Amino acid sequence: MTTSTESSENAAATVPGGGTGVPPGPSPSGRSGWRSLTVFAAAVAGAIAAVLALDLGGAARIEALPGLSAIDPSVIWASGLLRYGYDLVMPVALGCIVAAACFLPGREDDRSRLAAQSWRWLRVGALVSGLWALVALARLPVEYANLAALSLDQVTVSDIWFYVTEFDQGQTLLLAALLAAAAALIAARTFTVFGAMAAAAFALLATLPPIFTGHSSANGNHQIAVDALIIHVVAAVFWVGGLFALFIARAHPVPAARRYSNVAGLAYPAVGVSGLIVFLANVPLSALWESGYGRITLAKIVVLAVGGLFGWAHRRRTLPAVEAGDRRAFVRLAAAELVLMGVAFGLASSLSVTPPPAGELADPNTAALGFVTPGPMTFSSVVLDWYPSVLMCTAALLGVGFYIAGVVRLRRRGDAWPWYRTAMWTGGWFVVVVMTSTGLGKYGIVMFSAHMVQHMALNMLVPILLVLSAPVTLALRALRPDRAGGPREWLLALVNSRYARAIAHPLVALLIYLSSLYIMYYSGMFEWAMRSHFGHLAMTGHFMLAGTLFFWVVIGPDPKPRQLTYPAKVLLYFVSLVFHAIFGLTIMMSTTLIAPDWYTGLALPWMDDLLSDQRTGGGIAWAFGEIPSLIVIAALVAQWSRSEEREGRRLDRMAERASASGRPEDDPHEVYNAYLANLDQERR
Repeated sequence: MTTSTESSENAAATVPGGGTGVPPGPSPSGRSGWRSLTVFAAAVAGAIAAVLALDLGGAARIEALPGLSAIDPSVIWASGLLRYGYDLVMPVALGCIVAAACFLPGREDDRSRLAAQSWRWLRVGALVSGLWALVALARLPVEYANLAALSLDQVTVSDIWFYVTEFDQGQTLLLAALLAAAAALIAARTFTVFGAMAAAAFALLATLPPIFTGHSSANGNHQIAVDALIIHVVAAVFWVGGLFALFIARAHPVPAARRYSNVAGLAYPAVGVSGLIVFLANVPLSALWESGYGRITLAKIVVLAVGGLFGWAHRRRTLPAVEAGDRRAFVRLAAAELVLMGVAFGLASSLSVTPPPAGELADPNTAALGFVTPGPMTFSSVVLDWYPSVLMCTAALLGVGFYIAGVVRLRRRGDAWPWYRTAMWTGGWFVVVVMTSTGLGKYGIVMFSAHMVQHMALNMLVPILLVLSAPVTLALRALRPDRAGGPREWLLALVNSRYARAIAHPLVALLIYLSSLYIMYYSGMFEWAMRSHFGHLAMTGHFMLAGTLFFWVVIGPDPKPRQLTYPAKVLLYFVSLVFHAIFGLTIMMSTTLIAPDWYTGLALPWMDDLLSDQRTGGGIAWAFGEIPSLIVIAALVAQWSRSEEREGRRLDRMAERASASGRPEDDPHEVYNAYLANLDQERR
């Protein structure tokens, strides 16, 4: 892998976008072979750790049960080792593609084109992404054999087809393979920074599907466990993948090392905290030393702690050494860290196939809900009985933290920022946490009326508060310009992109905003979202994003590719209110249940009239818009007034310049008066 990357140096200078934005410099004799040997040692160390953990953790121990077929031991080992291979190529592929897109600037003569080192990273990422897709496909027959207690030679093509069409595990593996293949294809054919970012987006999406069908998705706290596992996997992939990309590079420019250090500084605590949440959501703390699953986790914790020491050494010692020109200091420490990370991924892969200690579910609905069936809805149960959404709480913490950091940076350099914008941003994320993590998060899954409160708040109130806080403007003012291309330049490119221009069209934004109401509730999508945690996350995210897009167009103070007149904004908003009211009235008058199988299947003893609760939800949808409407109308009036004042001051300045220069024809007031005089003369 590394040798082929090294040999492509000359080709990189001749292909479109190859360039030499960062001079690679000569590689010492034998360095490529030494790096290849290090990568091989890391893979072998991880494989040994995976084998030992599979054996000691009990995943490979087969107990024959009366009347049931015993699983073939070779299938167990194949499943565990293929999972290790899958977990190994995933961070390598994503890390190299992300490094190509973000670690280094583009060519000096064209920043949109990839430099030589980025091109090499992208080609390695394309190759490993293709291998990632193949490993995912290879897991299909093995996982089916494991599920059906068959030997591998008994699995047929029709069995594999049955597995991918009828089982969630098969569908997620196939989806991951398709997304990884798409990332490989884009990475292999692009020569631009934007293309590398598109490939990185597909590779990042490919990491997610299998998370929703693992052990964490089947326990009594599966919503918490899956949310935390998403953060755990994504953070670990960025941490290890970025380190691998820097390790195989022909040179370690300071910007690349610094950008990776910032990513790793966030990823390390995210890996540690999310991993602890996943463990506690699956099993009690005592299982850490009482079970094989816990002992593997304990070994992972030790490896993570040592990895943190390596990361601290990188920031304190090796990064200054790289800045001073000593690239070998980074390579030496990174080699040891890669071997350690290979062991960590070996333990993680065996942990994913090792069943945690089984516990009894509190009631029949716990497996479907992810929590114990709540009692009747009361004020105390909503306020005190929290069931945190780990993803939403993390997003709120990061969002508020980065926003305040931006405000502090502005204040330190003497720039002002309105306090009310900070208050609205904080308030918006506070509403998100209340809607998704208090008792309302539970009742929103079992009661249609409570769900409609969530929907209206996340689709209307939250976007209004977030949009009016002008986060893009704050970011553009707080982020430092980077001639080589950085977050500020990426944000500007996104705002001015053809994609942003397309979705910011008023009719497109309105269509996205309103169509989700009718499509979600008058098709099978709503019941799917209730039954699937992935579907529930997708629904929540769509509500927030669709509302944010619409209100960005209507009242957003941030820069946007399309500007509307204020009368058009008022008309657009009142059209949305009409369709919202129609939606609410339609549900209020409905005589059939929405998602009937879901709500009747729960059989809540205190919910005796589901249709009445649904009509209450319709009433909430119909009446909820009043408070957001007041905010929107007040914002539009204030913005319109300020716009007229700015226009008046601009005309006054033009008049003053015309008077000073002795050119009255340049005075807009005189021009307008002359226009009125001409009209009056024509009438006479």
